[in-house]
Amino acid sequence: MYLFFQPSGKRAFFSIIFIFFTFYAFAQSVSGTRGLIHIPTAELYEDKTFIMGAGLIPRPYFKRFNRSINPGVSSYLTLTLFPFMEVMFRYTHELNERVTPESRYFPDRMMSFRFQILKEKKNLPALLVGFKDVTAALGISSSGANNYSATYLVGTKSFNLNSILLKTTMGYSFDLKKVKSKSYRGFFGGVELISSKLPDSSLMIEYNSFHPIVGLQHFFFNRLQVMVGAWNLEKLTLNLSYRYNL
Repeated sequence: MYLFFQPSGKRAFFSIIFIFFTFYAFAQSVSGTRGLIHIPTAELYEDKTFIMGAGLIPRPYFKRFNRSINPGVSSYLTLTLFPFMEVMFRYTHELNERVTPESRYFPDRMMSFRFQILKEKKNLPALLVGFKDVTAALGISSSGANNYSATYLVGTKSFNLNSILLKTTMGYSFDLKKVKSKSYRGFFGGVELISSKLPDSSLMIEYNSFHPIVGLQHFFFNRLQVMVGAWNLEKLTLNLSYRYNL
């Protein structure tokens, strides 16, 4: 069934661009945090916003214990616990793997904590520090069990360009003690374009430290988010999430 989601690179890329231009969103990444497609941004949802969702990361860009042989699905629960703090729990499953005593396989579990240290101002970007799957740095787990760890500082700034809202994001990911930054390495960044005529849709382009990714998302009824993208401009990636204000 997964083979169905294997459009060619050029077809996937130009299809996304076409849909955007022939159709004020809030991006939700496949990683489970507020972000673009894969990378985080410095934005947070309003206080007490609860999100549940799942994202598809295609082969060979899904990695687990340095293996890249299967696609993966991340399912997550995310909560803006305070106006400045986001907490996320994620359960990441490698497809085509069975959970049995013989295989000794079990999906990866991790938590993420994000703290906004500066809200966006007229001449200043929003700034945020994030800690993703870094329990080994606290002595809670083994560093070898951290598949998707990352510690990062990220900034986001918005610009109004007539009928287009342009959101720019730039961040840097680094190691924390003995915990290597694996989801992102060094610099990452991206942009989000939102048309005033289609405020619930946006076009996103990013570089996640390893590959370029382009995606289109739309919010239905201001709650249900659907995102479709092209990872490395060649493999389909998807995200579906639902948000609710507690």
